[in-house]
Amino acid sequence: MALTYSQLASITHELIVPKAVDNVFNSNPLLFRFKERGIKYDGGRDIVQPLVYDDVNAVQAFEGSEVLSTEINDNLTAAVYNWRQYSAFFGVTGREELINNGKNGIVNLLKTKQKVCELSLLNQLGTDLQASNSGGKSLDGLGLTLSTTSTYGGIATADMAAWKAKTVTLATTNTLALFDMQKLQGNCTIGADHPTVWVTRQSVYDKIWSLLQPDQRFVDTAMGNAGFGGIKFNGLPIVVDSHVPGSDGGATDNGIEALNEAYIGLAIHSDVNFKTVPIPQVKDQDVKMVRIFFAGNLWCSARRMQGFNFAIDPAL
Repeated sequence: MALTYSQLASITHELIVPKAVDNVFNSNPLLFRFKERGIKYDGGRDIVQPLVYDDVNAVQAFEGSEVLSTEINDNLTAAVYNWRQYSAFFGVTGREELINNGKNGIVNLLKTKQKVCELSLLNQLGTDLQASNSGGKSLDGLGLTLSTTSTYGGIATADMAAWKAKTVTLATTNTLALFDMQKLQGNCTIGADHPTVWVTRQSVYDKIWSLLQPDQRFVDTAMGNAGFGGIKFNGLPIVVDSHVPGSDGGATDNGIEALNEAYIGLAIHSDVNFKTVPIPQVKDQDVKMVRIFFAGNLWCSARRMQGFNFAIDPAL
């Protein structure tokens, strides 16, 4: 008779490395930065960002008793963003929990499943952060923010000339050079106000690294401590985010983003910021169930302070 377990297997513990290794999730540094700097709100029908779109017309030089202008003109409007809601779910059966309990539970099943659930939600948010949501339920992502034509925050670019992001035409078609990055940063700079971070794919990062290699500068300590190593250009960190659109080497659809985080970020509902909600156990199943909720949206108060180029072939 063929027995399931040999003599050795029946008296020897299995060797289990006490850590679940991530083989699914990719880098997500931009969401990390936005979430760390996120503005918390406790409610409101919408996320409303006031904007100045015109100066005061009644400004003049005058002399003596000359009659002064009393013209009143509108100066303010607002970009409006809806709350976007997200949910993630995980469950553990009673059998799984009892087997995993005690000293034999090398990897805590409940905590590990919760961590995977949170990472899944973060991964989806990172994906949607780069997307072009058009009237859907997901974040109003950078695909809209960085557009030069799309209506964003309820404002059409045709109605507000400054309400569009900046871009730059590469000096050599599809070939990124440091001068192109300098021009893009310059387009997004007003006085001393300039982009605070560069975000791109690994393949474009590698291209920039090869250009900067003789004079590398590494990222700030906070990003390094978070596991997002990188280099700097003009003193600004360049970070790799796998969610940035592109098909890598040999394709001309890869991008780089120059973002000024003083004018863009996440609005997060303070009561629904990865809120964990246990689901009551059903009467006919031995299962613990939990949902994790998030509510918020990407906001931008100055699209003209953000820049991009999505026509790069990093192999050139």
